[in-house]
Amino acid sequence: MGIRKKSREVPVINQAYYNKQTKESLYAQRKKKLLIRRLVAFSLVAGATTFLVLKTLHSQQVVLDEKENQLKELKAEYQEIIDKQEFLKDEIIKLQDEEYIGKYARQELFLSDDGEIIFSIPEAEDGEDSD
Repeated sequence: MGIRKKSREVPVINQAYYNKQTKESLYAQRKKKLLIRRLVAFSLVAGATTFLVLKTLHSQQVVLDEKENQLKELKAEYQEIIDKQEFLKDEIIKLQDEEYIGKYARQELFLSDDGEIIFSIPEAEDGEDSD
């Protein structure tokens, strides 16, 4: 008996089947690569769209906050005007009364009525205590 040398190559029994499996394997790899590329492209588009939407929402929120602050300021200003208007209406009513006009003239303009003496008291300076 002779010693046979073992061949390390496996003989291909069905070459057509092997070729078909190789082609299907290459096709599956290509298909997988295309799927990955599509998913990456979709992810990039979805990420960019999400970023733009969030950026737009943030800028609109900033504008809304500014407008709300402006509204608060205008409401406060409006209330001051309303209060001033009420004060001026009261002054108009008071200035139609001769007795009030007399008191006002004596107080603000230092005018005196018959028999009255006006005393001027100096106002205290900021550093002095008025005990």
